[in-house]
Order: sequence, then structure tokens, then C-alpha cells
Amino acid sequence: MTQGQTQSADPGLAARRLTCLRGERVVFAELDFTLSPGGALILVGPNGSGKSSLLRLLAGLSRPFSGALTWNGSDIAQDPDAHRARLRYAGHQDAVKPTLTALENLSVWAGLDGLDDPEDRAGRALAALAMDHVADMPGRYLSAGQKKRVNLARLALAPARTAPLWLLDEPATALDRDSIDRLAALIAAHRRAGGMVVLSTHSDMDVADAATLNLADFGATADDEDESQDEAAGVPA
Repeated sequence: MTQGQTQSADPGLAARRLTCLRGERVVFAELDFTLSPGGALILVGPNGSGKSSLLRLLAGLSRPFSGALTWNGSDIAQDPDAHRARLRYAGHQDAVKPTLTALENLSVWAGLDGLDDPEDRAGRALAALAMDHVADMPGRYLSAGQKKRVNLARLALAPARTAPLWLLDEPATALDRDSIDRLAALIAAHRRAGGMVVLSTHSDMDVADAATLNLADFGATADDEDESQDEAAGVPA
């Protein structure tokens, strides 16, 4: 198995000779990987190697300078709305509405996703990250770590067949050990159901049998600017 590849056949997501520019600077060049159902890919590399930039490309928030991103062999640019519908993206900014309770936030997201029984799904999603005790607390009163967990709880709303691709940018930031372990369990369950995960992380979160992609191998040399532009294009968090 080559670095950045999973062993499964018929990959769902693939990058071919992907090059990303920021201004006149090459962030990374000629990057390749494949990710099959049930697979996980961990992005590593120093600050500036392009981890957040790659996740934004995969989410459809920006376009590559050259190369192609495909889903089941079709370029994602051919149907960006369909691609956005199949993914869940968790970046550096939370999407928690301050006037809604934690439960209401998740219920609204479930409704926007077209899921049935949104309040029931929201309650189970909060419980998955041990956040059911703040279900009735407005977002404005949640701590940074609690907001992060509510945001991540959205991952648990939809089944893998509905949203198979998870893109997670430093998801363990501001989480305690128990929350990191619960997130790892969510990721494992998603993969068992055929889902796929691409994440960057500096924590020791357990992601079994994950492939690793070191972006430093693809030519980045400077700071990866503006790491927090993730929610700008309305991609699901």
C-alpha cells in the first residue's frame, strides 16, 4: 500500500495530480490519493503544508489550480451541489446559533438535512458526545469546548449512506480525553457503516488502520494562511 492510499477497491474519493495555489505561492503540487468506503486518511505535516487548504478543496470551498477530484470516477465539479450533500465538514469555526439551545441547533440541522424525527436524532447525537446534559442550554452559554462538541455532534445525525464523507479539520482541538475517545468511536462506527473520513489532527486520537498523507512531501513551504475560512460557502458542518 502506498502512502495516502487505502487497500479497498473502487475508491469513492480520489485526487489526481492536485495542485493548490494561494496567491502566487504553491501550497502543494501533484498530490494523489484514493479513499475507499470504510477508509480513513490522516493529513499530517508542519504548519503551512496545506492541510486546511486540502480539506477546503475536498469540501468544494475552493478550486484546485490543476488536477482533479473525483467521486466514484466523476469530477466533483460537474455537480457541486451533490458533492456538498454527501459530505459533512467540521472546521475551526462552530456553527452554533447563540439563541437556540444545543438540542434546537441540532434539530434545525437535522431538518435542513431532510432527516426524519429531527428532535429524536438531535438527542441521540448529543448523547453520543456526552452532551445531553446541556440539551436545553442556549448556545450563548456554552463554553468553547461544548460548542465544539455540539458542532461535531452533527456528524452523528445522518447515516453513512446519506453523508458518507466526513472532512474534519483539527477536530480534537479544545476537547478533553473523554470527548476525543467518543469522537474516535463515532469515526469508527461511521467507517464500519461504509463511510469515509479525512482529518487533520495533532492529537493521539485512535483512528485504526488509517492511511497517512504527509503534505510536506508535496512541496509546501510557507504558512497556511487563514485557517478559519471553512464555513464561508455554506458547506454542511
